[in-house]
Amino acid sequence: MAYIKKYTFAPLPQTNRGEAIKLGSDPKGKTFLYTNGKSVFIRDIENPTLATEYVGHSAQTTVARYSPSGYYIASGDINGNVRIWDTVNEDHLLKNEIKPISGKISDIAWDSESKRLIAVGEGKERFGHAFSFDTLSSTGEITGHSKVINSVSIRQQRPFRAVTASDDLTVTFYTGVPFKYSKSIKAHTRFVHAVQFSPDGSHFVSAGADGKIFLYEGQNGDLVHEFTEENSHTGGIFSVSWSPDSKQLISSSADSTVKLWDISSNKVVSTFDINTASNAVDNQQVGNLWQNDWLLSTSLSGEINYLDKSSGKISRTVDGHSKAITALSVSKDDTLFTGSYDGRVYSWDYGTEGGSTLAAPFLGQGHANQVTALVVKDTTLLSVGMDDIIRAGSTESKSFSDKAISTGALPGSIAVSNDKTTVVTTSENIQIYDGDLKKINQKDDLGYSPTAAAIDASGKYLIVGGKDNKARVYELSDLSLNKELSNNLGNISALAAHPTLPLVAVGDSVGKIFLYDLETGKPVVQSWVFHTARITSLDWSSCGLFLVSGGLDTHVYIWNREKPFKKVAIKNAHVDAVNSVRFLHNSEGLGVASVGQDAALRLWQVTKPE
Repeated sequence: MAYIKKYTFAPLPQTNRGEAIKLGSDPKGKTFLYTNGKSVFIRDIENPTLATEYVGHSAQTTVARYSPSGYYIASGDINGNVRIWDTVNEDHLLKNEIKPISGKISDIAWDSESKRLIAVGEGKERFGHAFSFDTLSSTGEITGHSKVINSVSIRQQRPFRAVTASDDLTVTFYTGVPFKYSKSIKAHTRFVHAVQFSPDGSHFVSAGADGKIFLYEGQNGDLVHEFTEENSHTGGIFSVSWSPDSKQLISSSADSTVKLWDISSNKVVSTFDINTASNAVDNQQVGNLWQNDWLLSTSLSGEINYLDKSSGKISRTVDGHSKAITALSVSKDDTLFTGSYDGRVYSWDYGTEGGSTLAAPFLGQGHANQVTALVVKDTTLLSVGMDDIIRAGSTESKSFSDKAISTGALPGSIAVSNDKTTVVTTSENIQIYDGDLKKINQKDDLGYSPTAAAIDASGKYLIVGGKDNKARVYELSDLSLNKELSNNLGNISALAAHPTLPLVAVGDSVGKIFLYDLETGKPVVQSWVFHTARITSLDWSSCGLFLVSGGLDTHVYIWNREKPFKKVAIKNAHVDAVNSVRFLHNSEGLGVASVGQDAALRLWQVTKPE
């Protein structure tokens, strides 16, 4: 193999306001599960840097659950599909697939024998279905609800029982197997978000948007009592999880708190106040998990909070992107900087000694919209976003300054020369700034729409790509036109100037890359044509021998400038489009970082294409 995937730095869970998210528990206690985009992410609970990904779904995933045996995972998506796949093989081989309902899968539950499942969610004819793991045949009927079912739980002891929670304000109790309707319980006054059987099967609880939690008898579904206390939740409750000994419970609420309850005394033992995000709404708690001694709760921002039961405080917070990563840059010490669709910028100290590979948020006033491009020059990080702003920050303090420069139009790319002259292309013009971000030149009335920019190694030439299939070479000093590069057959979508020679790689919307000589304007390489969709990003290795490209086709290619027909292909590098690629500077061999629409950051070790 010409490459290996060294690391997948997983995104946070994907969240939606007003909806609970599901964290899946590992019966072996080592990992936990959640979904983002079309992927299911499996993260080590002790060291969440370690992650693997399942990519079998063709639609957005919504929930994933381990079987009690630990050998299989069932995952659902917004189209109503449930895929059952193994956890043993690295390829996660598909065991079975079913479409139990016609709409989004909200939750899945296994029985204790890992033989039967219940999937619930949105539907037309039905809102849930019970079926066999092997044959997919029906093992009962999930009836009694008139609206979407949000949660399901199966008693893990015989005689089996099941319980569901719905937007119709009811909790429905089923006997089994086969599972059949027993009764509806109308204790809640608003949507019921969660139900959960205790591990010993003696009780189950329900929690809802009315901020209430009710305890029920596990075998017959009779209401025991409501959890009432002066310091109970003041907002809707999205998630509940039992302790392994069935004596305690945690609840996560829109009031930005997690409460630890003692079942026997009906008392709150401790309250965890979550106020890690700058936006109060982002601190709403929408999902949780109690796995062995680990207590986790997830914020609406996607942050995963590790809760210390003994101190009543947050012991650790796992941060990162939850939306598509749209920009990437790498410093000389291989610290990675990423920007995303929602305007967030993070750093990853991958290359630094003793550095963490967990995301650290870039502090200060960031972007209010998608980050379009990032570039690192020495200790300065420059970024542009769809809020039409240029921002500068320090790579040492990991924070933005207060300086914000308005571009007056949508910025598409940013490039910086060795003397820190900065070029920003917008939808309307080319703007030139000095090292202090003071505008020193601007070129309007271009006659074309600029898309990308690069500055050659000498600082003499500025190359600007356009939507008219041409790249233009300007004198950087006065923005006078020097020549046009016109062999590309699609809109110019990516540029990369060679680090030492007067060469520029030009990628276009039809997946072709041409390498041009800036002095003659002639292409010197025309054989890099294997992408099947728009080139999204190009970058040269420090030695100038290799070029890496990423594309809308999900692939990454590494090309050899001196042997143009030699290449390394990383097919399906991301689930969706590859948005940016960069070479690492200090890795053995060729290290490549890539980011994409799946919100994941990946590092690859590549054998040189020779």
